[in-house]
Amino acid sequence: MIAAALGAAIALPLSAQMPETPPGKWWKRPRVVQLLKITPEQQDKLEEIFSRNRKSFVDLKAEVEKSQIDVEELVSKKDSDPKKVSAAVDVLEQSRMKLRKSMTMMFLEQRAVLTPQQWAQFLERRDEWKRERAEDRRRGEMERRGEMAAPDSTPLPARPAPTLKPQ
Repeated sequence: MIAAALGAAIALPLSAQMPETPPGKWWKRPRVVQLLKITPEQQDKLEEIFSRNRKSFVDLKAEVEKSQIDVEELVSKKDSDPKKVSAAVDVLEQSRMKLRKSMTMMFLEQRAVLTPQQWAQFLERRDEWKRERAEDRRRGEMERRGEMAAPDSTPLPARPAPTLKPQ
């Protein structure tokens, strides 16, 4: 219970600081491409920037997750040493900072691919994307707690039992 609360509290600052973008590879989403009028050349440039950064993100995310596990394990001990916990939290926050900085720098590089008009449209939609992201997180939390079935796991309606006809 404590570990789950700690994990949620630790994860919040990273997600709260993210530049609001549509989820995933937003430059490939038909709705975003149409809205921003992203050209195939821009899509290629945006994809190249992402691809160049992708492997380092994997490593940085793994570093964050490992650090988070270290903190959770220390906190879950009955007689945790506050100095060790503090040091582990410092390592975790440094890991997060490196990931956050790397993501922000990639986002700035991607932003330079957009025209001023596209960027203005992007900014106008941030609130909408922020709401979508919050709704996705809320839905995910509910699914993890078992309060709601995942969209693809909806049970099929019950079929009536077959009746046997006498022969």
